[in-house]
Amino acid sequence: MARPQRNNVDYFPFLCDDGNKMFYLEETYGNDGFATFIKLLRELARTDFHYLDLSKPSTRMFLSAKCKVSKEVLEAIIKDLVDLEKFDKELWNENSIIWCQDFIDSIQDAYIKRSNTCINKSSLLQLLISKGIRKQGKSTPKQSKSTLNSTVNPQSKLKDSKEDNNKISFNVFWDLYNKKVGVKECELKWNKLDIETQQKIIDFIPMFLKSITDKKYQPHPKTFLNQERWKDEIVSKSVNTDEYVSYLKPEDKEW
Repeated sequence: MARPQRNNVDYFPFLCDDGNKMFYLEETYGNDGFATFIKLLRELARTDFHYLDLSKPSTRMFLSAKCKVSKEVLEAIIKDLVDLEKFDKELWNENSIIWCQDFIDSIQDAYIKRSNTCINKSSLLQLLISKGIRKQGKSTPKQSKSTLNSTVNPQSKLKDSKEDNNKISFNVFWDLYNKKVGVKECELKWNKLDIETQQKIIDFIPMFLKSITDKKYQPHPKTFLNQERWKDEIVSKSVNTDEYVSYLKPEDKEW
């Protein structure tokens, strides 16, 4: 069985030279400014998909305790990092989410070494929309110069086309569908889909999963993709019964 893909890292590089942004933090907040910034990066490293959702007051309280500063100081430091363009202004102002593009750029080697794909901002926005954290129709960001959304393979050339750069990361589908079986075949299938189809699938999955009250009746992701199940009509009744089993196509009963 293939090892499930990881969407976090155990380490991240940090430049030793002090820049103007770090100088400002230390001058304004003393060691608390520098230490809080490092601890925020550490949280980004070990959190799946490398974003921090601070929309809940309890989450801010917990994070301030980990950083050993007051909630007010934590929020002031984050705001300054947003104003200094270290953290993404759009995601913080609209959704109270910390996202650091510089950090994402810095950890690409870790993903290359394990032939995995690192999420980019476009894919993150799709993930947040699918989770109900962000509303559909918010602005789509410009693509980063780095090829963050390509399938990372050191033995092959990365595609530079605009369509490929805009495609939704496989990790978004894999995390949202949440039945970790057959990752390699599923990723190959996903990457062949055009972005319109990928978007339809991401929009469909939350409704599809809500219609399944018992996870054992959830098709394998490969079955879901191969049979184009996102085109199915959602069954509104309870689906963990024998009636649901009879509703399935014969091929689905290979689970």
